[in-house]
Amino acid sequence: MVLGFSSILEFFGLGDISGIDVFFAAMAVIGTILFIIYFALVLIGGVADGIADAIPFLDVNFEMDAEGVFHMLTIQGLLSFMMMFGIFGLAVSQGDYGALPAITAGTITGLASMWMVGKVFQAIAGLETDGTVAHNQAHGAKGTVYRTIKPGQSGQVQVEFQDALRTCEAVAEDETLTIETGKFITVTGNIAETLVVRPLKISDAIAEEE
Repeated sequence: MVLGFSSILEFFGLGDISGIDVFFAAMAVIGTILFIIYFALVLIGGVADGIADAIPFLDVNFEMDAEGVFHMLTIQGLLSFMMMFGIFGLAVSQGDYGALPAITAGTITGLASMWMVGKVFQAIAGLETDGTVAHNQAHGAKGTVYRTIKPGQSGQVQVEFQDALRTCEAVAEDETLTIETGKFITVTGNIAETLVVRPLKISDAIAEEE
């Protein structure tokens, strides 16, 4: 494992670093690789959120509220922090400024990157929603859960209405239910821009199609 990581450092021209620089380099390399993988899964659609739902200590909301305040402890936030903390910490440390300035610079840059990445992911999610969407037209539509809907909490579903497949905030009609990612649902109503859904049995869906 050590030999493998040393080879990676040599590949990036960092074979002679030692001490805290190795820590910064590890954060930068691991954070960058995992962030790229995560972003690729997001582009594929739904996979990354399903992974996040399976990790108990990451029980967080991926969305920002109307005032722009968001939960920074998300997978994309943590990975961007690791990446930028490592890159800038290593750069400052390699400039012979010492460990404390390097840690400070890495922390500030990492936190800033978490904020920026959160904004970017919010913008990506917002591309599918605009002011012309009439959520009441989703009533009766069928779809799948995109992000797990937990008891008393909102999640996200993907349903087709107004001639487009849309990702919308959703809550369960029965607030005691957990509806996991990938499960089939049907829309029974809406509260403003939040859809109200209930689980859909495959047998019921087939019967309605016939």
